[in-house]
Amino acid sequence: MFSPQIHITFNSQEDKRITKPIIDNPPNKLYYFTAYIKKTQQKDVNLDFYKKNVKLLKEKIPSLEIIQKQADYTNYIEIIQEISKIIKFERDINNNCNIFINVSSGSKMTSIASIEASKLWECDIYYLFSSMYDPHGEGPRHSGKFHIIRPITFPINKPDERYVELLKLITQLIKRRYKNKDYNEKTKRFVYMKNLIIELELNGLIELDRENENPSYRKSALYMKARNILNPLIKDLKYVELTDDKRNKKVFLTDRGKDILDIFKFLV
Repeated sequence: MFSPQIHITFNSQEDKRITKPIIDNPPNKLYYFTAYIKKTQQKDVNLDFYKKNVKLLKEKIPSLEIIQKQADYTNYIEIIQEISKIIKFERDINNNCNIFINVSSGSKMTSIASIEASKLWECDIYYLFSSMYDPHGEGPRHSGKFHIIRPITFPINKPDERYVELLKLITQLIKRRYKNKDYNEKTKRFVYMKNLIIELELNGLIELDRENENPSYRKSALYMKARNILNPLIKDLKYVELTDDKRNKKVFLTDRGKDILDIFKFLV
């Protein structure tokens, strides 16, 4: 089966450090990120390099599809999220596609996030260095003879897809609960455990081993089933919090749970 090659790179004050590996080993498609810092509303200061690099690539590889994307170079979660969306899209088209990420351009944050993404989604990364480095000049920082290496990375564990599905369901219920309500943005939003249990059963995520005609026993059995699947998210992973209220227990997503969902929601 034909396995298309996809490259992902991040714009910076570089030319050959971005273009050389693509020209030497032409991919089918290139995702080329430019920067936009949301907090300061700062646009990419190296757009001239982007335009020059794209022009060269189109001249050298007329068939290359180049897709410009934008990311906040300071936002770790957003960078992984954007890479995740690309991976999902490309693997939905062809699960055998080969995805390579250039971790030598962009910012330190894009490099860190790209390495993490490569470990999560089993992509390849590559890094270029040169014989001449000028951090203060107006031209590209790297020149002379270029060398490319493919660093060895160690795998990290992805959360179980069931846990991501649970986080998505809790988020949907919270949004539904507050849809037409006025609330303080600083107030932690929640869903009641009793409502979550109803949705878990409706979605087939929990079910009773046998039906019980006694409503009280049935309610208790469903609660225990729900706690069993939520416990890893509460105790081990710290994605979810559950209040100690005797009645009307509340379920919250932690900041960590929200970050995990932001990263993985596109791939589940």
